[in-house]
Amino acid sequence: MIGSTAQDDGLFLVWEVEAGGDGKCGVTDDEAAAEKDMLSALATFRHGRGRVRYARLAPAPRAVYDYRYGTTLITAHRMDGVTVSIAGDAWEDTQ
Repeated sequence: MIGSTAQDDGLFLVWEVEAGGDGKCGVTDDEAAAEKDMLSALATFRHGRGRVRYARLAPAPRAVYDYRYGTTLITAHRMDGVTVSIAGDAWEDTQ
Protein backbone atom coordinates (compact mmCIF):
# COMPACT_ATOMS: atom_id res chain seq x y z
CA MET A 1 0.00 0.00 0.00
CA ILE A 2 1.46 3.35 -1.02
CA GLY A 3 1.63 5.94 1.74
CA SER A 4 0.66 3.52 4.51
CA THR A 5 1.41 4.31 8.13
CA ALA A 6 2.05 2.17 11.19
CA GLN A 7 -1.55 2.76 12.27
CA ASP A 8 -2.82 1.14 9.04
CA ASP A 9 -1.59 -2.16 10.47
CA GLY A 10 -3.00 -1.47 13.95
CA LEU A 11 0.44 -0.45 15.17
CA PHE A 12 1.37 2.62 17.15
CA LEU A 13 4.72 4.01 18.15
CA VAL A 14 5.47 4.42 21.84
CA TRP A 15 8.34 6.62 22.91
CA GLU A 16 9.71 6.72 26.42
CA VAL A 17 12.48 8.45 28.32
CA GLU A 18 13.93 7.48 31.70
CA ALA A 19 16.21 9.79 33.68
CA GLY A 20 16.76 8.53 37.19
CA GLY A 21 13.39 8.73 38.93
CA ASP A 22 11.98 11.02 36.24
CA GLY A 23 10.70 10.28 32.78
CA LYS A 24 8.36 11.14 29.96
CA CYS A 25 6.46 9.11 27.37
CA GLY A 26 4.01 9.39 24.52
CA VAL A 27 2.15 7.53 21.79
CA THR A 28 1.74 8.45 18.12
CA ASP A 29 1.21 6.87 14.73
CA ASP A 30 4.06 8.79 13.08
CA GLU A 31 7.64 7.46 13.21
CA ALA A 32 9.31 10.83 12.64
CA ALA A 33 7.17 12.52 15.30
CA ALA A 34 7.91 9.75 17.81
CA GLU A 35 11.66 10.09 17.31
CA LYS A 36 11.52 13.89 17.49
CA ASP A 37 9.38 13.86 20.64
CA MET A 38 11.61 11.28 22.35
CA LEU A 39 14.79 13.24 21.56
CA SER A 40 13.20 16.52 22.67
CA ALA A 41 12.10 14.98 25.96
CA LEU A 42 15.51 13.39 26.51
CA ALA A 43 17.20 16.76 25.89
CA THR A 44 15.45 18.17 28.97
CA PHE A 45 17.60 15.91 31.19
CA ARG A 46 21.35 15.92 31.76
CA HIS A 47 21.48 12.09 31.85
CA GLY A 48 19.01 9.47 30.69
CA ARG A 49 17.94 7.06 28.02
CA GLY A 50 15.12 6.88 25.53
CA ARG A 51 13.60 4.61 22.90
CA VAL A 52 10.92 4.42 20.26
CA ARG A 53 9.23 1.10 19.60
CA TYR A 54 6.19 -0.32 17.91
CA ALA A 55 3.21 -1.35 20.00
CA ARG A 56 -0.21 -2.82 19.46
CA LEU A 57 -3.20 -2.53 21.79
CA ALA A 58 -4.37 -5.84 23.22
CA PRO A 59 -7.06 -6.74 25.77
CA ALA A 60 -5.74 -7.03 29.32
CA PRO A 61 -7.26 -8.89 32.29
CA ARG A 62 -7.25 -5.96 34.74
CA ALA A 63 -7.42 -3.06 32.33
CA VAL A 64 -9.35 -2.17 29.25
CA TYR A 65 -6.23 -2.49 27.06
CA ASP A 66 -2.54 -3.10 27.39
CA TYR A 67 0.37 -2.63 24.99
CA ARG A 68 2.11 -5.52 23.30
CA TYR A 69 5.51 -4.19 22.28
CA GLY A 70 7.36 -4.97 19.08
CA THR A 71 10.53 -3.85 17.38
CA THR A 72 12.55 -0.97 18.82
CA LEU A 73 13.34 1.52 16.07
CA ILE A 74 15.79 3.80 17.86
CA THR A 75 17.54 3.97 21.22
CA ALA A 76 19.18 7.08 22.61
CA HIS A 77 21.50 7.66 25.56
CA ARG A 78 22.25 11.04 27.15
CA MET A 79 25.28 11.61 29.36
CA ASP A 80 26.60 14.96 30.57
CA GLY A 81 24.24 16.80 28.21
CA VAL A 82 25.31 14.91 25.04
CA THR A 83 22.85 12.62 23.25
CA VAL A 84 23.89 9.66 21.13
CA SER A 85 21.27 7.66 19.24
CA ILE A 86 21.49 4.40 17.34
CA ALA A 87 19.07 2.46 15.20
CA GLY A 88 17.62 -0.59 16.89
CA ASP A 89 17.44 -1.82 20.44
CA ALA A 90 20.24 -0.90 22.85
CA TRP A 91 17.96 -0.05 25.80
CA GLU A 92 19.67 -2.39 28.28
CA ASP A 93 23.11 -1.15 27.25
CA THR A 94 22.26 2.52 27.94
CA GLN A 95 21.80 2.47 31.70
